[in-house]
Amino acid sequence: MSESLGLKCRCGAVRGTAKELSPGTGIHVVCYCRDCQAFARFLATEGVLDAGGGSEIFQLTPSQLRIEAGQEHLRCMRLSERGMIRWYADCCRTPIANTLASARMPFAGLLVTFFDAPVEVRERVLGPVVARTFGRDATGPTPAGTYEKVTWRVVPRILGLLARGFVRRRALPSPFFAPGAKQPRVAPTVLTAAERAALGPV
Repeated sequence: MSESLGLKCRCGAVRGTAKELSPGTGIHVVCYCRDCQAFARFLATEGVLDAGGGSEIFQLTPSQLRIEAGQEHLRCMRLSERGMIRWYADCCRTPIANTLASARMPFAGLLVTFFDAPVEVRERVLGPVVARTFGRDATGPTPAGTYEKVTWRVVPRILGLLARGFVRRRALPSPFFAPGAKQPRVAPTVLTAAERAALGPV
């Protein structure tokens, strides 16, 4: 059975809802990659990364998300011209989600810190972390079973999420792309090579 959870930035200006949540409708992962770490450093917000430098993410489709207040605070950035679009609330520098550049792609990696729910409720609804990836980039100790790179254990689940999203047309509605628009709701800030390098190893 799927459930809904509230969404809220740190200051409460941006609020919303994530619906149809369950271990079967999304993928619960922790990513230690350098790009996710760089995004956290760009935001300069504490509590985004765990002790090993990992970001906890729940991958789902954009149509499962609603931003009900504070849409005007949404901003996005890219670490390079071809990088993922990384969304955050500029009111308090809270990370929100990572998306691909195309409005047609039914994928969003929602940062778990954006959920407005107690940890125990969140863990029950989202289920356990199914994979910890890019352990080679970790900045501290990681739990046993962390993979050095992307694992084939999670790739079929991502492909399944995308396939179901395409079939069920779950790319839209999206809080990140307006209906009929090919570009994000706000133009991404693209970092220069020097700005990206200042955020840590590439």
